[in-house]
Amino acid sequence: MKRFLISAICVVTLTWACQKEDEKVAPNGKKSTMLTAEEQLVADRMGAMIPLSEFEKMKERFQKDVGPEETRAVSYGKTVLEKVLSQKGCVGIRFYFAKDKNGKQTLVFIGVDKNGKDITAPANAKTQEDPTQTAGEGPICPRLC
Repeated sequence: MKRFLISAICVVTLTWACQKEDEKVAPNGKKSTMLTAEEQLVADRMGAMIPLSEFEKMKERFQKDVGPEETRAVSYGKTVLEKVLSQKGCVGIRFYFAKDKNGKQTLVFIGVDKNGKDITAPANAKTQEDPTQTAGEGPICPRLC
């Protein structure tokens, strides 16, 4: 009986560990999906950090041709970004230029998988009704900046 109980505990522990294998706890205490080695390689190649001076030059080149009422920037909070990035298999984010319901230029975004494809099916959805995590409706500058 004791051997059976120990075996049962081991099986339950291993099953639980396997289910948690692809999850990690972020510094804020929330769970997020870890990337496989292949996904991490792809993610590392999606964009690069640039110096602030280059950021400013790029921004200025764009804004010199933008009218006073045209969209200069769109903001998104950490929570929204993390929700999109936390999808299983998500290695990055693709931003699309779009128009909001008032016809104002904006940015919307969607998660991208290791094959460079938009994540359009909820891979880690708990039910069929769970939507793919996409985002939009960020505050637009010049109104809010």
